[in-house]
Amino acid sequence: MREKLLILLSLTIIAINRVSSAHDTSFKIESVEQIHIHELFTLMIKPTLFNFSNSLSNEQIRYRPSLLGRPSLPSWMNFQFSKERNLGYLYGSATEKYANREIKIEIIALNKLTYETQRVVIPFRISFKPAPMNRIEMKITNYNWEHMTDMGRVKNLKGIFMELWPESYRDLSIVFMESAVRLGARLPLKPSNREGVIVHLGSNAQLSSRLIELDQEIKPLSKLSTCTFKRTKVQQIFQSAGFMIDWCAFKIITQDETSTMSEESTVQHESSMLTSKTWNGIAKDELPARNYSEELAVSIAIPAVIFSFVVALLTIILCFHHEKFEQPKSKEPVQMVQYSGTNKTPPTTTLKSLHDPYSDNLSLDSDSPSTNIFQEGSPKLNAYYRPNPPAYTGKITFQGPSTSTVRFDKDI
Repeated sequence: MREKLLILLSLTIIAINRVSSAHDTSFKIESVEQIHIHELFTLMIKPTLFNFSNSLSNEQIRYRPSLLGRPSLPSWMNFQFSKERNLGYLYGSATEKYANREIKIEIIALNKLTYETQRVVIPFRISFKPAPMNRIEMKITNYNWEHMTDMGRVKNLKGIFMELWPESYRDLSIVFMESAVRLGARLPLKPSNREGVIVHLGSNAQLSSRLIELDQEIKPLSKLSTCTFKRTKVQQIFQSAGFMIDWCAFKIITQDETSTMSEESTVQHESSMLTSKTWNGIAKDELPARNYSEELAVSIAIPAVIFSFVVALLTIILCFHHEKFEQPKSKEPVQMVQYSGTNKTPPTTTLKSLHDPYSDNLSLDSDSPSTNIFQEGSPKLNAYYRPNPPAYTGKITFQGPSTSTVRFDKDI
């Protein structure tokens, strides 16, 4: 029994080792990369660096760079993956804190289809370089960040400024470069348009007269955030090289401005250090307690008072309005009159009231259609009861055995 258990355990260990070896992360150390502080470096990350095929799509492979033994990259180093080129870019400009030091960047590549992983460690040796005395900041609107990683475009851009700034041909370099969208700019409305890229160039040489003249020309535009409508004297030089410049974002920072900015930041840092105090945590019993019953009562009482006031006000308004409509109106008796006399045309002066019994030319034994006239001793009738029509006298003549004609003459 023990022998069978030992055999089964050994087979399980062998199977686990085979599975782990099949998915084991290979390890490779690249050559040392030499970089300088205050100067941009760019490292292209290709699938071939991890022994992957270069034909893999950008949805199939994933990179995760970090400082060796740390969860993330240094604050001055960034990583971007270009879907357009199916390449990753590791870039940044080292700060003085990392001068004369060596760091190691670990990059893990994952093939999401086969779950195969590869691991590469790239060492960086950082050398000291003095900060440039004069800097030029600009925004190029017709390119994305990955387009400016081409050495040909970088060479053309430096060539333009060497023409405008001949004194900087010895140490002109790109100090900083980043996508405009990552720095807070809006994405273009059309996806086909470029996002734009922010580029900083620096040199220790003195500014040329052409740059000083250009600075005076664009200084009124510093209050605007963007202006692609502006044209300058050097516009043709940049356009001929394929660069569209946003002149509102074009700035020339001299040594005096740089020193002033650094002194202000140093003073603010020292003042914050002096005024800062050691923070001591508070106990749980010292935390303020929230009384929910009072808040619930207030939240119910205030709307209830307002609702009662509104209901009372509407009730008073409706009551007064209703009483005004129900006030009794004085009823005056309506007296009906008719013309008196035997004239067929109505008189203009003599009227006879219907309050008196109508007895002229009337007889109780007449052939009138109705005999409902007012008589004394009869039940009390309405004083305004409609009077009986006048009497009619009729003459009946017969004109044959089958036809008869009835003729009535009004007796008025």
